[in-house]
Amino acid sequence: MNRRKTINFGDKIFARVSQNGKTVFNYVTEKVANMAQLLSELRFAMKDLRGLVMIHIRNYHQGWGEERPLMLYAPKRSLLQYAGSSQTITEQPLNNERKMMFPWETH
Repeated sequence: MNRRKTINFGDKIFARVSQNGKTVFNYVTEKVANMAQLLSELRFAMKDLRGLVMIHIRNYHQGWGEERPLMLYAPKRSLLQYAGSSQTITEQPLNNERKMMFPWETH
């Protein structure tokens, strides 16, 4: 029987995230309506984690489970621009090398 694996709002979803064989994060929710929302929630919750992880997802209400890889890209702290901050962080060329300017930097 080839049953489509879906998530409905209110389904109890368990997600275990492992990296290099070690569990790094566990997540339980009933407030996602599809896989895209679940992955978005997981990415947000693990925003400081970087690298390839394996997600083990279990839908308790529908009785299915699956495993899938996910690549996480944590932002580089030195290049972040925080909302509400009056300070702008820019990357400076190394060793006073000249860099090519983009059109929006010339005005």
